[in-house]
Amino acid sequence: MPRPFINQEKIIEAVLFCAFDKGMGDTSLNDISNYLNIKKASLYNHFASKEDMLKAIYTYCSDFNTKVNLISDEELSKTAGTQVEKLFKTCASNFIKKHEVDPLFQIYTFINSEKYFTKEVLDIYNAQLDKIENQAYLFFKLVNKDSSIDNASIKKEARYFCMGLMNFLDRYLAVRKETIRQNPESGVGALFALPSDDKMIQEVAKFADSTIQKFTH
Repeated sequence: MPRPFINQEKIIEAVLFCAFDKGMGDTSLNDISNYLNIKKASLYNHFASKEDMLKAIYTYCSDFNTKVNLISDEELSKTAGTQVEKLFKTCASNFIKKHEVDPLFQIYTFINSEKYFTKEVLDIYNAQLDKIENQAYLFFKLVNKDSSIDNASIKKEARYFCMGLMNFLDRYLAVRKETIRQNPESGVGALFALPSDDKMIQEVAKFADSTIQKFTH
């Protein structure tokens, strides 16, 4: 049997998948090596220590999150059109759906559990939240038709919206994770074969619509 190709990225993904399955605190080097079908000692060919491995995971998660946007620059450029309400609802719904796909679900789960214990992870969480809040702020500012709403109020609405959106995301993904937990024989990967929860996605769209209406009418 040929030896599996292993590099740092594959090890990081294995850690995230194992942590997704049983929690980071209960994930051991044995779990990781078994997942990769290699000997535990082989992990040290790529990382000098578990601490070095964790640092690499933090960098991987941070770098991945830079690619995950609530609203892209291209979408911001479309705010001059007449369908800004539809555009914003689509952006909010798609943001939720992006997290159904691995490895983002595992990254999200890792960050939102470890942010309470590790400053580096808390910094990653805050950076992502700040980014999507700024994107929402820029969108609201571009489409705002109400002269009585100043920049400070727009920023506040952006923060409230993103806090609400993240709450939807937490609920949405927790239910999907529980579906797998109750059916362990299906395996972690089955999560991503589940259809989207249309009811929850519709709730997100309504929430986005009620927010954007404050600026467009």
